[in-house]
Amino acid sequence: MSQSGATEWQKVEVYSEGLRITGEMEIAPPLRLSDEANRLNEWVKLHNTLTEPMLTSYPVVSSEEETSFVARASIVMILPEGGPPQQNPMMWKEKIRHQIVLNTTAFSMAADVHLEPNEDLRKHFDRYPRDFLPVTRVSAIVVASLSGLPSGTLPQTLQREFALVNPAAIVSFSQR
Repeated sequence: MSQSGATEWQKVEVYSEGLRITGEMEIAPPLRLSDEANRLNEWVKLHNTLTEPMLTSYPVVSSEEETSFVARASIVMILPEGGPPQQNPMMWKEKIRHQIVLNTTAFSMAADVHLEPNEDLRKHFDRYPRDFLPVTRVSAIVVASLSGLPSGTLPQTLQREFALVNPAAIVSFSQR
């Protein structure tokens, strides 16, 4: 994160079903990326954005835009660029790591979720139905890249240390 006065800017990749939008998200300290994403209402404001298709067959032409607004409802996943997010020791809680499989409208993924003791993922979603789900050790495949690819072409994959998944985009999940 670069810091300019009281504002911090986090480079992010925002994924919808067919688009990847890269840009910078403003984060008001002491909030973290997940806190900022969860406090947003209907629109996510990004600066210095570039919109690209996830698949080359998707017909989109985009140049860099100074400011863009992304509909929260269309977001499947938010990935910070770079390493894992900074942690705030004041907000740290003891949590238990669980391996999960998530299928969203755009990705099939395996990841770890960190839940409070005696909580499972379904209870978490019941308690926090609108909150983006923070996951770690993410390995995701773009679902649309699994079919219709020329012979010998590998599906598109992502591997990251951290991501935020929109629960509204989750089609199914399993906790291992």
